[in-house]
Amino acid sequence: MIFMRSVCIAALVVVVQGCETVQTTKANNVRDAVGSASVTTVSAVSPTRSVLITKSVEATDFARLIRKGVANAPSTAAASSVLAAAGSRVDSARSAYQPQLSAEGAINSDGDAVPILRLSQIIYDGGRTNKRVALRRTEAEQIYESEVASLSARAFEAVEAIINLDRDQRLQAQAQRNVSSVGSVLDDLQERFDAGAGSVADVLAGKGRLSNAQAAYDQATLDVKYAAAAWVEVFGTQPGVVPDIPAAPTLKSANNETVLARSPRMREAEFQTAVRQQEYELAKVAGRPVMSGILETDFDRGLQARVGVSLPIYQGGLLKSDIATASSRLAETEERALVLRRELERALTQARAETSSNAARVARAREAVRLNEQAVDAAQGQFRLGNGSLLQTLDALRELNDARVRLVRQDAEAKRAEYAILAVTGDILDALGILAPARPAQSNG
Repeated sequence: MIFMRSVCIAALVVVVQGCETVQTTKANNVRDAVGSASVTTVSAVSPTRSVLITKSVEATDFARLIRKGVANAPSTAAASSVLAAAGSRVDSARSAYQPQLSAEGAINSDGDAVPILRLSQIIYDGGRTNKRVALRRTEAEQIYESEVASLSARAFEAVEAIINLDRDQRLQAQAQRNVSSVGSVLDDLQERFDAGAGSVADVLAGKGRLSNAQAAYDQATLDVKYAAAAWVEVFGTQPGVVPDIPAAPTLKSANNETVLARSPRMREAEFQTAVRQQEYELAKVAGRPVMSGILETDFDRGLQARVGVSLPIYQGGLLKSDIATASSRLAETEERALVLRRELERALTQARAETSSNAARVARAREAVRLNEQAVDAAQGQFRLGNGSLLQTLDALRELNDARVRLVRQDAEAKRAEYAILAVTGDILDALGILAPARPAQSNG
């Protein structure tokens, strides 16, 4: 008995080792036998991205700060684990090509325990394993594009954090400047009133203007605090000196179709559609028979070789329901992809329209500041000559403050719109020198 068990175990070990030795050739043969049905997919592997921007700003302090913030973000660290898990799921699906060794026990009619050792190998499963492996690969590509899209979004979030803090600090400085200018005019009004040369109405009007200016400064200070809080959320540290914000690189291609094809979000949607298509194909072959070669021993009767066939006959309509569900999910995903494409086209068109007129709008805002500065000088000059009033100077100061605030906001919006285009296409990573994550690792064989 002991001798027979030893012989059976040795035989099974030899069989398993033989399977390992010829694994590469065996895997190819099994893949051919496991079904030849084609698998519909958008793209087995994402194409290598070519650089589509006119220049890079990666050497600037601005880009270095963003790279540091993105690299230290918890979500960036989590991405590597997500991608590793995607690669592992591919390897897990491929394991179905390997021989499966199992042990079990039973009790016979005499009450004796009977150990059973079984080695099985799939011979044919109607293409189910092939389709499942292809599905997991496509899912891995979808997850990769999703992580690239998230990385682009985090980079743009960092860009916005810098632009917003820079804008709000400049607005705060302008609000302080306006308080000082209005306060100086109010002092003159009070001095004239005390000397009997002005009216109480003028003084009250001046105090009202100063109160408005101080309220604007308080709001600007609060806005700076909000922007600083957003900065901490993105970069994980308190803001220091805000770096100079360079003009964003422009895209070499003006064709929306070409640009959108590079969008990580669009690529993710395409792979999602491919996943749903492959799920549908997999559901259609779920009812096909599975044929396996089996070696089995109970250590008493030696090795027994047989071919096992499993065929679902009746499952209460489960297979039909799964096919219908997969078909519906595929149709839904296709429609969602169309919705996303339209959203991205709208966002891209609007951003391009905004950037095309930004230079003219910023130039007009600068000209408005220059003219209002001249108006303030003129009002002050007329007052000194006795041809005007200090209230006219306050009016001119209000217009000047509005013009300066408008210029700061316009300049910030122009910079944001330029980088928004790159965020839509994913080229913001190339522009800032941010490396895309590594693709999910998959074992060969």
